[in-house]
Amino acid sequence: MEKKILVSGLHCENCPRHIAELIKDAKGVKNLDKDMDKMTLTISGTEDLDVNEIKQDLSSKPFTVEELA
Repeated sequence: MEKKILVSGLHCENCPRHIAELIKDAKGVKNLDKDMDKMTLTISGTEDLDVNEIKQDLSSKPFTVEELA
């Protein structure tokens, strides 16, 4: 089963790179798909992907994190 997490509130082209660095140790992350028109990043992963772990990893940054159905 695949899970997806949406990160919104990106400010520039460097945000996805910074997010990738912050979540590099998170379990289950498989792919990051940025959409700079919408200023969002979608994180795809395995069933081990945990939205709470991603929220914690990004808690010091002004991003909004939500799990997609």
